[in-house]
Amino acid sequence: MGQSSTAKNRPEPWRLETSASAVACTSRAIGAALATLMLLAITAPRETRADEVLNDVPDPLRLEQALSFAKTHPRVTAAEQPARLDLPRAQPLYLGCHSLAFSGARNNDAERDVAWSLLLSSADAQRLEIMQRFYDVLLADLSFARDNEAMAVAFIQFDRAEAREELGQFSPLRTAELQADYQLVRRQRAASEAAQRVTRALLATAMGYPSSLPRQLITPTLNATGPKPLDLDMVVNTALKNNPEVKALMQDRSEAEQALVRMAVRERALELLTRLELLEVIAEQARTESDWRDLKLDESRTMYELEAKADLGFSMSQQTKARRDEQETAFCQALTRAELNALQGLQP
Repeated sequence: MGQSSTAKNRPEPWRLETSASAVACTSRAIGAALATLMLLAITAPRETRADEVLNDVPDPLRLEQALSFAKTHPRVTAAEQPARLDLPRAQPLYLGCHSLAFSGARNNDAERDVAWSLLLSSADAQRLEIMQRFYDVLLADLSFARDNEAMAVAFIQFDRAEAREELGQFSPLRTAELQADYQLVRRQRAASEAAQRVTRALLATAMGYPSSLPRQLITPTLNATGPKPLDLDMVVNTALKNNPEVKALMQDRSEAEQALVRMAVRERALELLTRLELLEVIAEQARTESDWRDLKLDESRTMYELEAKADLGFSMSQQTKARRDEQETAFCQALTRAELNALQGLQP
């Protein structure tokens, strides 16, 4: 396979430099390189000037700041009108907490994988949407970092194979196989980079500023351990007593209709409480995986420094993946607790 046949498939020179350094440098240097790369990838829309973006939405953006936009969102103000217009909302790209908890369950269950529902007030539903969109952006950034490191590993393997093929040490078939693997990972990285923009657009829309895409988000500090598990009957009774949307649904209804509302509240509460239990199991598994990947990376780095055979790049990419999965579980735990609060008429 000649140089001319593969040159068009190579990423831009600055991308190659970042990818190569992701394997050859220390972890601190890699983190800085990835941060630079992500900053280049996450830019304001071409049709919007940078100063316009910063005028409406804070940069960097904290979760509390994003949530403050909920009360003035058109969905909330429109809900006060007699002829209520409630257009559908797009699902998040990454954060589907029902699918994560109930692995193997039916896919594409839109009503279960979003935090907002008809049992919540318009303001609470908007706050939960913003929260889920915010976490979705953070997951998009982590997914890009994961795929960026994976592409670095795949490219180096392909590049070495191409050099060895010229020396007669590798067969053209093996080189072609590694090139195909690299192109597949490169495709995934491109999708992750595009998802960074899409998730930011969804967050901006949820805040009511669709033309102001937030650039940098600050990851909130989440409690590793949540409060004690709630009692199902207590959650249902609190929701029936304090949730304004549930109370409105119950008002002036027949006994049968009120029974349907109570059953809907109980069903949702049970599912959320069960999800929290499952997420705790998943969180423990994710922590174990992350700890193992940290140890594996230390071993690979030691072997690399001793110039022994070691796949340092692969260990780095797997560590990034493990930390991304760990963070996803933490986001789902926080989001589920917030939805339980909203169901009970408390601020999410």
